[in-house]
Amino acid sequence: MPVFGQKLSASISASAMSVELDIPSTAGCASRRLPSAQQLMHFFSFLAAGVLFLFLAFFIGLPALLLSPSKFALFFTIGCCLLLSAFAALKGWRAQMKHMLERERLPFSAGYISSIVLTLYAALIMKSYVLSIVCSGLQVVAMLYYLTSYYPGGTSSVRFMLSMFGSAASSCFSGVTTLIFGK
Repeated sequence: MPVFGQKLSASISASAMSVELDIPSTAGCASRRLPSAQQLMHFFSFLAAGVLFLFLAFFIGLPALLLSPSKFALFFTIGCCLLLSAFAALKGWRAQMKHMLERERLPFSAGYISSIVLTLYAALIMKSYVLSIVCSGLQVVAMLYYLTSYYPGGTSSVRFMLSMFGSAASSCFSGVTTLIFGK
């Protein structure tokens, strides 16, 4: 029996040694460390505020879209910025900026940030009814591309969904125009 105990102890210590040897190679990586309590507090604060603004956009701004599209655009844009800030607070501001500026992610990041700036410009400075709606739509599409750029095949699936939406809208409008104007 003592031989079995010695073999078990030797086996456990050998496993522990191999685990100890593997840990330093991944523990030194900054992206694998656990977030601090302050980072988590900032993350959940930004996340809650972002969800609140998106809630306001869809339940107050969307019903009032015909009367005041800038209200929807403003709530939606602030909500998206707060959600982006939440993940930057969790990951680290510099790490998030570095990640957004990587070569393969740069077009998606630039498109998303540009759509945010255009939406705010249309809603707050120009106060344009039509441009606020158009920029909000562009922002939704840019956000979908930005978010789906994080997983393989994501952008092609968004292109597929947008082409299906476009063909459905086209056939719907052609059917409506046929009803109104006849052949």
